[in-house]
Amino acid sequence: MTIEPTTRQTEMAVLTRLRPDYLEVHYRKGCVFNTTGLQEVQEARRDLMGSHPYGMLSLLPDDADFELSAMNVDHLAKDRKDGAMLAVAVVAPANMLEMVLKLYFSYFPQNNRVKVCSDEAEARSWIQAQLEEVARTGS
Repeated sequence: MTIEPTTRQTEMAVLTRLRPDYLEVHYRKGCVFNTTGLQEVQEARRDLMGSHPYGMLSLLPDDADFELSAMNVDHLAKDRKDGAMLAVAVVAPANMLEMVLKLYFSYFPQNNRVKVCSDEAEARSWIQAQLEEVARTGS
């Protein structure tokens, strides 16, 4: 019997696969979003989820920062191309982070459902509803 891993840690985040179709990414306090760190998170995400389509909830700390160069990379392009990402909810508790993420997603439109908000309960409810709808309708 093979035991599949359910958690991966990177320098900037802890990723937990809670179900075959659901992943949570908890970014560490004080993290700085940069291309190298986000690439490491991508690799951990793909390792945990494999090729199974899934929804993802990302939780950012209120003191997260970002390097401008990270905003110039479509970090979800491969997942979109492979059809892996069903829905993404991002909790950005700081107003500036929320605005930056909404701007980012406007530059890199997604084929899947995306919600950026400051309220964790709202994001959790939304991602669950999206996954239920996908399961019910197939899209």
